[in-house]
Amino acid sequence: MAKLESLTGPSRVTLAAAPCAVDLGDGSERGAYVNQDYLLRVLGRPHRSINLMYCYYPLDKGWPVRASVKFKRSADFAWAYPYDDYFPYEGGPQGTTKGEPFRQIRDIRRHGQDVTLTLTMDCGVPDAHIRWIARELKDFGKLRIRLNHEADGSWFSFNKRYDYATVGKFFCKFAGIAKSVAPNLSLVCCWGSVDWTTGKLSHFDELAPMLAAADVWSIDKYLALHWGWPHDLCEIDTKGPWKHEGLDLVWKEMRIIYEAFAKHAGVRKPLEICEFNCDGDVEGPLLQAKELRAWYDRVRTKRPDYLRAITYYQFRDGGRLGLEQEDPNNPAVGVPQPFLGMYRDLIRDPYFSPGETWTRLSSSAQLAMNWRGSDDSDGLGWKIKVKTVPSFLELKLPKDANLIVRVGTEWFYKKPGVEWVNATEAAAGMNRGGRLPIVVFAPPADGANHGASSVKARLPRPPELRLRYPVSVRSIPETLG
Repeated sequence: MAKLESLTGPSRVTLAAAPCAVDLGDGSERGAYVNQDYLLRVLGRPHRSINLMYCYYPLDKGWPVRASVKFKRSADFAWAYPYDDYFPYEGGPQGTTKGEPFRQIRDIRRHGQDVTLTLTMDCGVPDAHIRWIARELKDFGKLRIRLNHEADGSWFSFNKRYDYATVGKFFCKFAGIAKSVAPNLSLVCCWGSVDWTTGKLSHFDELAPMLAAADVWSIDKYLALHWGWPHDLCEIDTKGPWKHEGLDLVWKEMRIIYEAFAKHAGVRKPLEICEFNCDGDVEGPLLQAKELRAWYDRVRTKRPDYLRAITYYQFRDGGRLGLEQEDPNNPAVGVPQPFLGMYRDLIRDPYFSPGETWTRLSSSAQLAMNWRGSDDSDGLGWKIKVKTVPSFLELKLPKDANLIVRVGTEWFYKKPGVEWVNATEAAAGMNRGGRLPIVVFAPPADGANHGASSVKARLPRPPELRLRYPVSVRSIPETLG
């Protein structure tokens, strides 16, 4: 049996919010949900929040079957169905919490991330449904509900059925009821389009009451977008359902929208971009990557104090709005797009990363952890000396624990029943003689808080380290013959 070294001299590691958080969409009308084990392997770090997109039209004929499964499209348009073609929210008074999005929420939270639930909803549902949904979601920590997003649009069913004032009032009612049942929930309002002929926001007066009711203000912005996908092709010499606004125009619009929100509300709440991309369908994936990189570079250089988060839409997409594109031969296979590697580097920038405060503990017996959320939790940390690039750097951890582990800049997940984390490649970039940080957090194993505001855990013993260095080639006998 190989000799292992127990890590000693632990520190308390406390997470704090990033100057501008990075979030990620995972699944929509354009693509299926991809499990968090795969996302973490590909991207190498958890996000602050994962955005799920669902709809709730329980009063409609055909519900709860997904619209594109139950009905034929009335036109070549993504929303040409009786109700929105997101996956159905399977909860509610006549539903169940054994299906979706609850399994996905648990998957996200056990991997050390919070959840943003984008939910389009019939504004005519009874108040009892709102209370029921709030109770169903109450146990999932700092969950955010982005209700009836892009509220100043015309494409979703709630906009087709109700005027803008009714949409705004329903948001306020939902927020009041939901937070009375589940104070841990945050409400995110999403709207904001500048009418460039007047310089004012579309439908501002009708929707402005949402600003006071929401905890977070958000906008959806695309540097380029082909909203007619997959029914036509974008060609430069023809007109069609696509646009390219570019970085400068969207940057200007974002500022105008935020200042209009703040002036009306009399306060300055955080603003997030809850859907962001530059559609590769319009100019191709190489220019897409170049423009997206320029946007994130501008954010971390200019540092607008009101912008608190950007949600990249999305991880895997049927078209060209994903870090991966679905393989047309097998949608379960993702084809990496040019921006993926850039994005993987960008999300490690300190401006987009949660802060960490290290406080030395007096004893290894103090191995308690407390998970409150992805940017507000207490874990444990050690720094080990690495002489050179190791052949093996592996951690043996308590078998029953549910942990996320950072070694250097790379993150790993350890589910209950697994003992070893192989972090050898995470040490490959270390300087000779450097000190390598190892950090451990304990999010809930089943994704739920079980009535508590946070989830506490304790390691029964410190992690054990297997650190081995390459054997000199001179000590290996040459093969005879």
